[in-house]
Amino acid sequence: MLKRTSLPETLLITVLVLSVFVTCVSAPVPGPDTDPDEPDSMGAPVRVKNDDWIDRYLSANDADWFSFTPESAGLLIAETDGETDTVLELYRYNTLLRANDDVENNPNARIEYFVDPGVMYIIKCEGIRLAGATENDRGPYRFRLQMEPMPNDTAEPNDTLKQATPVGIGDTVTGYFLTPEDVDFYTLTAPGAGRLLVYTSGTLDTLLEVYDSRGEVIARDDDSGYQGNAKLVTGIPGADSVYIRVNSYQGATGRYYIHTRFMAPVKPDPFENDDSLANAKDIQPDSSQERNFTAAADVDWVRLQIKTGGTYELKTVAADNYLDTLIELFDTKEELIAQDDDSGGYWNAFLSLSLEPGTYYLRITTVDKDPLEDNRYTLSVSPNTGP
Repeated sequence: MLKRTSLPETLLITVLVLSVFVTCVSAPVPGPDTDPDEPDSMGAPVRVKNDDWIDRYLSANDADWFSFTPESAGLLIAETDGETDTVLELYRYNTLLRANDDVENNPNARIEYFVDPGVMYIIKCEGIRLAGATENDRGPYRFRLQMEPMPNDTAEPNDTLKQATPVGIGDTVTGYFLTPEDVDFYTLTAPGAGRLLVYTSGTLDTLLEVYDSRGEVIARDDDSGYQGNAKLVTGIPGADSVYIRVNSYQGATGRYYIHTRFMAPVKPDPFENDDSLANAKDIQPDSSQERNFTAAADVDWVRLQIKTGGTYELKTVAADNYLDTLIELFDTKEELIAQDDDSGGYWNAFLSLSLEPGTYYLRITTVDKDPLEDNRYTLSVSPNTGP
């Protein structure tokens, strides 16, 4: 037989359940005056455990300090989470080992570093200070530290071109630099003439070189990727072996990822050949043209004939907002009148200036030697009819 609960007992249970619920829901979130771990400093950091998220709050020009002593060698991963734009720094004693601001396209920071057992590592977290600001970013965030065991780098030895590890086009390969002297070589076979995109991702500052089948360097890059990663696009004349060399800046150790993609050759736009002032193609004062760069060194010359003087806007807009263009405006004597790089937003160029009736020439180039992953842009000229 079931025992019937009396009304007073029922009320008591209800009150207890509600009390626990209210306590859980109303647990205070750290704020400017309620962060339980303040004050902390480099000399008195907050000790953290492996794989535990910690809620913290950054006040104006505040910095939070954490410490961790690994029991065994491995890959230490320190990261933040939240809407506050954070920066992380990793120290061994007083020596700065690694710093990171943003990961991918969010404001959180992440550091990966191979650590030794029995050594105390200290991590500093603070808000980013934007150019012209007097205070760092402030607000709540979460911090976590994780440890992964030392990896078994199955690609080694791949320290020379002859030892290059075969990879497939389109593969994402995980690589490691376990020592400051380490370099990694990979090889792939291009299916034919086209463009090869190679880039790295991760928290390391990497450098890339691409070699042809004869061992000649055909492309190299340092920082065209995101947050110190390397990224390049190089033309491939036909089906052949290609070699890729990866190393880290100043011998930094850690993990990286390498990506490859093969793309069709660039088809010249209808305005080619326009690589010199003498071959400049016309654009009307109130029109636009769809153009592209056939290579990183490609130059587009455009002739502009103004019949009615006034203020005109000249601008380029990249198809993917990442192509970095430069506009230069010349007179008929090829003397520079004006130029612009990034005033059009993203990396687009923009000029607004008064032009007298006459003939002018525009020279359009790409600022970055690479990447030309998407090399299309729109050039437009329009009169400014505003007040």
